[in-house]
Amino acid sequence: MELQTALTTLVMPPFAPLAGMLLALILWFFPSSSALAKLSVPLAILCFLTLWICATPVFSGWLGERLVKQMPAAPQKAPAAVVILGGGRYRDSASGVERLSAASLERVAWAVAEAPPKLPILVTGGRVFTQEKLPESDLMADALEKLFGRSVTWRENCSRNTAENASNSAALLHDSGVENVLLVTHWWHMPRAAETFARAGLQVQPLAVGGPGELVPRGESGLLRWLPSAAALIRSQVYWRELLGLQWYRWRSLPARRHC
Repeated sequence: MELQTALTTLVMPPFAPLAGMLLALILWFFPSSSALAKLSVPLAILCFLTLWICATPVFSGWLGERLVKQMPAAPQKAPAAVVILGGGRYRDSASGVERLSAASLERVAWAVAEAPPKLPILVTGGRVFTQEKLPESDLMADALEKLFGRSVTWRENCSRNTAENASNSAALLHDSGVENVLLVTHWWHMPRAAETFARAGLQVQPLAVGGPGELVPRGESGLLRWLPSAAALIRSQVYWRELLGLQWYRWRSLPARRHC
């Protein structure tokens, strides 16, 4: 998983345009008569403009709109269970203490607030990196039980990504006779997650955290939409990763159920 994360970083901003500018700097020192040296300035300008555009609210909003168009339609059948996808964790490198990330906790809280309280709950997420102690599903289950007083019926604790979330969760739910689920994750992750869970044999009703209204945050209107910001760059990274991941998942076959 470390390798997959590294490869994803290589093709996304800000690394890709920064690497291009570094290459342009190296080419600058080639003999002035060489063709490579003549490419240095155009390459540097292209990479600078790419980084600028990727960091603007206009571009992040455009990417988000592409995701909105991929949002799945909800089936007519009533769900028989709630599935909450993990969204990461925080880990103190000194003490080793682990806790849910803001994204994971937001999904847990959203499920408690919006899902029918009588539906059984499945939490899904394992250890993505080797240094992690507890499966993410255990952290989510503890939050549900201790903070919200909600019991968890299933803990899927072996998956490391969305595809494995789907394969492992579908196997657990099929064993219990569940075919229709209410899927809880963030709206920008929902297209990839819902499509993958459907491929695993489940009928999915999306229960997305947030919505497309987040595409134009307050304070980013008018001229500010064309100026780069760290927040817009982060959104571009998230949306870009989801669009790439959606196409990658469509191209590859769904993995078999993963055992710890």
